Amino acid sequence: MALALFGLALLTRLPFATTNLYAPDSVLYARGMELFDPFDQRPQPPGYLWYVLVLRGIDLLTHDPNRAMTIVSALAGAATVALVYLLAARLYDERTARVSALFVFTAVTFWAYGGVAYPYTLLAALTTVCALLLWRALDPDQTGSGRGLRLLVASAAWGVAIGFRSDLAIFLAPLWLFAATRATITTAALSAGIVAALVGLWIFASALADGGVARFLEAVQIQSKFVDDRYSILGNGPIAIYRNLYELGRFLGRGLYFLIPLIVLTLISAEARRIELRDRARTAFMAVWLLTPLAFYVFIHVGEYGYIFSLLPGLTILAARGAIAFAKGIRMPRTFKWIVAAVVLGNASIYLLSDTPISARDIARHDRGIDEKLAYLATFKPQTTEIVSGYDAVLAGYYLEQLPHGLPPLLSYDPVGNPGFTLPLSCAQAGPHMPCAESDVDVVLWDDLLRAEGSGWQEVRMPHGSRLRIAHVPRSGSLRVSEGLGVEIVP
Repeated sequence: MALALFGLALLTRLPFATTNLYAPDSVLYARGMELFDPFDQRPQPPGYLWYVLVLRGIDLLTHDPNRAMTIVSALAGAATVALVYLLAARLYDERTARVSALFVFTAVTFWAYGGVAYPYTLLAALTTVCALLLWRALDPDQTGSGRGLRLLVASAAWGVAIGFRSDLAIFLAPLWLFAATRATITTAALSAGIVAALVGLWIFASALADGGVARFLEAVQIQSKFVDDRYSILGNGPIAIYRNLYELGRFLGRGLYFLIPLIVLTLISAEARRIELRDRARTAFMAVWLLTPLAFYVFIHVGEYGYIFSLLPGLTILAARGAIAFAKGIRMPRTFKWIVAAVVLGNASIYLLSDTPISARDIARHDRGIDEKLAYLATFKPQTTEIVSGYDAVLAGYYLEQLPHGLPPLLSYDPVGNPGFTLPLSCAQAGPHMPCAESDVDVVLWDDLLRAEGSGWQEVRMPHGSRLRIAHVPRSGSLRVSEGLGVEIVP
């Protein structure tokens, strides 16, 4: 069954694979494949060295960094479906396992990210396989050397996983401690040594590739300070909790959709609580697995839809238990299949048929839009063009470099915390290496999210729905970027 689920999930991911890099971080990974240098954001620290090396290996066959990343995303997404089935079967039963697998199979953002150049389906696969191995180490049917050996294997898996996704060092540490408390002191110490050795190997290899330990640790420190200053409670105080909760709610909402009521039922239903509390070790295991990353996201940082994939496998298992408890609670067991079918079809329809963010149509619009924007801008002269980008600046720059007649000037800025600024459009204000000529200039807004404020803007729709906003203005004017996303031409 697990193999069948893996194959089916893979077949449903591959047709939606994108042809272009998906986001700025995708560009950083592509650059890291060329030259691993976290200090130079190739990719961002700590670099995820094992992931980059796997991508390099696949790229030897594909000769396409985006294709290498989408292959890993698809394989990891399919593996997660199979692993959720195996974990739920060992935690509960076959019925819970099949329903949990169907739920994660059709989770909207998880399905979408199975075809893009992002590492977050890998995050889901790694946290699930580690949870599966740690639960087997807690298996009450195993004693002595059998349980100890399983803890050693789980520890090795966790140590390797950290080299792919360093956040798993935090997310799975309490779960490992929970399993280690059931082992002998000798086994626990040996397991800890295995984890430390594998993590040390990853750090040493990353530092060696990044020009030395001091340089690598400085890069990690700079990245950590950046996160603290921008997002965490450490640098922003209690307001960070509100901001992170808002983002977390948005990401969970789009990742779960119709699963949300079932998860709530699991938490509040007396029938569900009665069943869950029969096995307190299992309940504690699930709580520790889910609450650790949740606390990190609330107090430190949750920056992307894919972050919640560390929670998604466990939440789909909770949703499956909620469906079972609901059917039992209303004493209508025949409704169980209809409940599951309604949730699965509902989430699948949102992904396949709707135009909501991170749906199949939205991903295609973004992906095809890159090619269509480049084709449209290929007729523009670099000397008389100014392209503005906020969130997509790294991505836009990566592809604008491929224009046959040269790179137009790109004004990139970070919308997060942007205080606003005004930039004269005259050639006298242009950078020394920027092409600049004539008395008029075409100002082009690359990002769909940017707001074109004031008059004089023309909107050009691409065939798949993406858009460019263009203003043909004299160079005597200035470009004003307001706090956030607003862009305006002023005299």
